[in-house]
Amino acid sequence: MRNHEKGETDESGRSAFRLFRLFRGSSLRAGVVAILAGVSIATAADDAPWSFTPIRKPAVPKVSDLAWCRDGVDVFVLAKIEAKKFAPNPDADRTTLLRRASYDLTGLPPTPEEIASFLRDASPDDLAFARVLDRLLASPRFGERWARHWLDTVRYSDSVGRAINAAFPFAFRYRDYVIDAFNKDKPYHRFIAEQIAGDLLPARTVAERRENLIATGFLTLGSMDLSDAGGEQFAMDRVDDQIDVTTRAMLGLTVSCARCHNHKTDPIKQRDYYALAGIFYSTETWPGVAGKGQLGPNGYVDEDRLVKLPTLAAGNVSAGARGRPAAAASTDAALDAMMDTQRAKGYPTIFAFRPDRAMGVLEGELQDCAIRIKGDPQDRGEVPKRGAFAVPGLPPLPAIPANASGRLQLSEWLVAPGNPLTARVFTNRVWQHLFGRGLVRTVDDFGLTGEEPSNPELLDHLATRFVAGGWSVKKLLRELMLSRTYRLSSGGNPAGEKADGANELHWRADVRRLELEPIRDTLLLVGGGLKFERPEGIQVAGFGGKGRGSWLRSLMPEDAPVRTIYLPALRSMLPSMHELFDFPDPSQIKGLREVTTIASQALFFMNNDLVEDAARGAAESLLAEKCNDEQRVRLAYLRALAREPERAEVADSLAFLKTLNRDGDTHYRWTTFVQALLASAEFRYLR
Repeated sequence: MRNHEKGETDESGRSAFRLFRLFRGSSLRAGVVAILAGVSIATAADDAPWSFTPIRKPAVPKVSDLAWCRDGVDVFVLAKIEAKKFAPNPDADRTTLLRRASYDLTGLPPTPEEIASFLRDASPDDLAFARVLDRLLASPRFGERWARHWLDTVRYSDSVGRAINAAFPFAFRYRDYVIDAFNKDKPYHRFIAEQIAGDLLPARTVAERRENLIATGFLTLGSMDLSDAGGEQFAMDRVDDQIDVTTRAMLGLTVSCARCHNHKTDPIKQRDYYALAGIFYSTETWPGVAGKGQLGPNGYVDEDRLVKLPTLAAGNVSAGARGRPAAAASTDAALDAMMDTQRAKGYPTIFAFRPDRAMGVLEGELQDCAIRIKGDPQDRGEVPKRGAFAVPGLPPLPAIPANASGRLQLSEWLVAPGNPLTARVFTNRVWQHLFGRGLVRTVDDFGLTGEEPSNPELLDHLATRFVAGGWSVKKLLRELMLSRTYRLSSGGNPAGEKADGANELHWRADVRRLELEPIRDTLLLVGGGLKFERPEGIQVAGFGGKGRGSWLRSLMPEDAPVRTIYLPALRSMLPSMHELFDFPDPSQIKGLREVTTIASQALFFMNNDLVEDAARGAAESLLAEKCNDEQRVRLAYLRALAREPERAEVADSLAFLKTLNRDGDTHYRWTTFVQALLASAEFRYLR
């Protein structure tokens, strides 16, 4: 048997990063010589990562200014600040706080009426802000905002990617499931279970059974090479994608690094990888797409490759169970000419909407998965028992019955009391979205190559209260946002800048750039064009060949007046605005988006049709108001920037409007003025 199978190669093949961690504080030269000689060296770094240690409820630290704190979070934050002998920032004003909270929870700015209501509320700040949070958390816009965070993390896309870039015409079902789950505040542990093993969970109603099956679409959305579909390489690539998305999204572990060899840095052996692989190897995946040479009667999108959903009872029909919904029918009618042209060319790219079909998984042929030597699908070694995931520091998986794939047991293990990763990883993701960075900055990597938490006691405090609170996402958000830490201003503080210039201790709020979705949605809202109806039916069609000039298409235009989450995200074919504002590559698991600042972003606000249309629509609305120019200026600021202008700003705005008096074209003047507001840095940043 090869050394690779015995797990003996990792001692001699450590990365430079591991060398640094192994020998800091000892003789680096001696250590390197020892490794090259094949000598086993026992050091603290060989132990499990910090994240594998059990979650324990931390002792509450002592602080001198306990009255400042509004939540347990604040005590842990203030203790670190006081240790550096300075004070945190004062609170943000109500207007700033409302805009921050509205974008964080719904991805949209507060309306002028909501601003006025909050400012008029004579209640103490704690109570008044709690009312605001309750309203925002109850809004259907909440799920649309927070679902997008999850979709980033699980590599959601509406096409498969690769050389044959086939459409995923039923991916929208999973997207809508995630939106609804956040709106319903589905407990996170149940949310996980449904995505891993929804087909194996009991259901009280037909509707619940359908929802559980749709949830397993999580496992079907990988970027696969359809030119090799049906072969062993393809099967192992799919299993690898399912292991990768499950372990990175939910555990913050790069388990897929052990596909070809023992993990170079984390205590995960190749046999552990294949013990998990057996679970997914025993699972049938139904994504609705076929590979080259496997075409069904409908082309590359084959209804027989989708999970069949149970039919809803009459009188309880949902997305058109007794027929195609009107939206889908009208979409197809508009595309008849294109369909005929493509069929004539041999490209049957439109797939009829079927209300009883979805992407998903089911139990397959039950079998353990042999280790593939160096990842070669044809070179097989020993066969670990599926589920025998024996990683030091982590609990073992529950025993898997002989008649089960093990996905149900895996879903139970992910949220078991002894598993320290799941709650830590998710609460860290929530913290990142509210504060701009995670307590662990490497949100997708809790292994040895990731960073350690800046405040480990606070992270465990959050994880323990999240589980104790029934894994409720809305409850966790409400508690965090009511904390004094969340409500701090973003202004400068000389003492804070000197002691902690990077704001690692959270003594102030970070200024954050809005992502693509709130920027685009706000432009549509300001211009009066945003619609809140959810699109129904098939929204993508076709398959792609080489290059961008393929037959793959979104059936929704880039300027469709819907929330951005509903625009199809096609791999290798993202809209230009998505690319400009750092939308993540849908082929990647991306819990943390890049934030770039480039000249073309400023030019976008000067020249893009979407911005100009928003400015024109806003100007028309302002001119329709029965008020004077000063009042229109104030209303423009409220709608675009969610605040009242200062007196000097009103005067400057009125003077600016006078300089734009081109042949008495009032509409031009106000359009240009609104566009100037939209082009300001204040529009695209949260303070």
